[in-house]
Amino acid sequence: MDFPKLMKSKEKAVSGLTGGIEYLMKKNNVDYVKGWGKFTSNNEISVDLIEGGVDTFTAKNIVIATGSEPNALPASSGLAFDEEYVVSSTGALDLKTIPRRMAVIGGGVIGIELGSVYARLGSEVTVIQHTDRICPSLDFEIGKAFHNCLKKQGIKFAMSTKVSSGVNSRENGVKLNLESNKDGSESVLDVDVCLVAIGRHAFTGGLGLETTDAAVNERGCVVINDHW
Repeated sequence: MDFPKLMKSKEKAVSGLTGGIEYLMKKNNVDYVKGWGKFTSNNEISVDLIEGGVDTFTAKNIVIATGSEPNALPASSGLAFDEEYVVSSTGALDLKTIPRRMAVIGGGVIGIELGSVYARLGSEVTVIQHTDRICPSLDFEIGKAFHNCLKKQGIKFAMSTKVSSGVNSRENGVKLNLESNKDGSESVLDVDVCLVAIGRHAFTGGLGLETTDAAVNERGCVVINDHW
């Protein structure tokens, strides 16, 4: 596999999709500015422009569509994102080489999808999941069949297992200290790249929501009613 060529193809697809959206906005006379926007009141937004300076906009109705960002492991774990050796889904899409060994912390849809991609590219992939099944939100029998399918692809699984701590020594890879949820037994897994895919949370920090009437729940999501 010519991995740099594969990544160039990916970048071309991404730029084509985002460029297409930009074209549609221009075609439909949608004005847009690039910068960091934050509320100053219910009906006013201040934007720190990328090109410099500040602009202000007022509107009767404002849509918050800021998406989500990956959950990180606790700071005490020693496995903070550097997007090179300990990566989120974003970093996993931008690796420079195919890792020989990859650990995926989290057996949900994002971790499984990216893990299976790298397994097909030749990585030795181990998925670490704290429950006894992958993709717990799936129907039980579908999840079981999916698990068996992934095993046939060569993916290894450490089920009912958690990562107690780790060491990111960068050039020497990442060492993961594992602990079984069943009997407390400990083991060590050495990999070149560790993908942390333990869910996502709402990206609402720094939006100045405290200056509005909007409420935010414990997961950072804006509280809405039946009419959004």
